Order: sequence, then structure tokens, then C-alpha cells
Amino acid sequence: MWIILSFLTAVCEAAKDGLCKKSLKDFDVITIAWVWKVFSLPFILPLLFFTHVPENLPAEFWVALIVGGGLNILATLLYIRAINMSDLSISLPLLSFTPVFLLFTSPIMVGDVPALPGYLGVFLIFVGSYLLGIGHRKTIFSPLKAITREPGARLMLGVAFIWSIAANMDKIGVMSSSPFFWAVCVQSFISLGLTVVLLINRQSLRGKLSGNYPLLLLIGFFTGAGFVCQMTAIKIGLVPYVIAIKRTSIIMGVLIGGLFFMEKDLKTRVGAAAVMVAGVFVIAFY
Repeated sequence: MWIILSFLTAVCEAAKDGLCKKSLKDFDVITIAWVWKVFSLPFILPLLFFTHVPENLPAEFWVALIVGGGLNILATLLYIRAINMSDLSISLPLLSFTPVFLLFTSPIMVGDVPALPGYLGVFLIFVGSYLLGIGHRKTIFSPLKAITREPGARLMLGVAFIWSIAANMDKIGVMSSSPFFWAVCVQSFISLGLTVVLLINRQSLRGKLSGNYPLLLLIGFFTGAGFVCQMTAIKIGLVPYVIAIKRTSIIMGVLIGGLFFMEKDLKTRVGAAAVMVAGVFVIAFY
């Protein structure tokens, strides 16, 4: 079940990326970062009616909420800025470093230690998504060179590292409460923080959102659905495995970039996608 949920998370993640990229034509980075989280609340808050609300929450829950929520606020702003500054096919492959970082952070923070085949599966997904960044240049160092050339790529590498810590905070929060309750709490915390950022930057939404509600609500829907799937998956599966499968969204994101934003090198990425899928099969059936 956690494998299916992880795949659904990937689908929602890719759809959200494409919609956010499209919305950046009409909105600034801070506004889209705010929309990404706040517009998911109508789809997440009703979950409180279907889950048990704990009476006494342990200290680790509050630590996870403050630390994980704070990291996600920072990562959200950097993420939207990254896809605004660079093509999806350049910035998104850098997220493949998240499951690699998790191989080091998860054993320390939550005790999730993958078996040897699991390491192989995560490695294959990393290699496949890394190859996505090579494109027509055909040199193995192209994605790393993109870090020096593309500011969006550098920002996304930072996001990958931040999320390798925040994902473990999610695991702690879920284990000390429940997937639905944690999803509501942490997403509300992030939304509140981004609202403060919006106000500090004196961003006025008056008249901005009018006429764009269907698109913005779709961003919220896919964000909310993907978030709930991810929280449920990490409760029953190892964090590095879940995030590795989630990163197959990079394949879908690159396809979206090619089909809808006319980004180049679409055909050359089929082999890279096959390597990623092989990694998923290793994780799922070892």
C-alpha cells in the first residue's frame, strides 16, 4: 500500500509543479509559494472529521512541527524561486539528491535503515533522475555544471537537502500523532508562516486572484492529495524508500516541461526514465 501511495504522491507532485510553473506567468514567487500551501487547506482541513484528535501530544510532536514546519517554509520559497529561474528539466532533477541525503539523515534521526537492495533501488532512482539533467549535452557532468551555471539548480539542491531533514520531521510527527492530524497541523503551520512572509513583503492579493481561482484551486487540490498520500506512506514505509519513489515525479515533470512549456531534449530522457523505474522495482520487489 505504501508503494501505491508513494506513486500517487509522485503524480500529484508533478501536476502541482506544472501548474505552479504556469501560474508564475501571472504571479510573483511569494504569491505562488503562498497559494501552494494555503489553497491546499480546504482539501486537508476536512480530514479532522475523519481522524482521532489526540488529547495529549508528546514533546517530540511540537519539536517536529516547529522545526519541520520552519524548514518547509524556507524550502517552499526556494522551490518556487528555483522553477521560476530555470527550466523544469534543469531544476527538478536536482531533487534526486533528496533520497540520497536521506540515506544519511534517516538512520540518524528516525532509525530508518534500508536493506542493501533498498540502497541499490535508491541509487538507481538517483542515477536515472541525474541522467535526466544531462540532456543533449551527453556529458556526465552536465547536471553538476548546471549547479554552477543555473541559479535555479543551486536553489533546488538546497531544497533537496532541506527536505532530507524535513521528511524525517514528518515521520516523527506522524508517529507521535496520526497521518491525517499531522498533515493538517504542519500544513496549517506552513500556511501561517507564508502568510506572515506575504504581509512582510507587502504583497497585495486584491484583484490578483480574481479569474484565476480554478487554476489555483487545482494547485491546492494536488498539493493536499499528495501530502496526505505521503504522510500515510511514511507511517508504514521507510522514509528513504517513500521519498525515492516520490521523486519519480521528476520524470513526469520533465514530460510536462517538454509538452506544455516546449523545453528541449525530451526524447533523450527515455533511458533515464527506464533506470528510475528499475530502481522503483528493486525497492518494491526485493
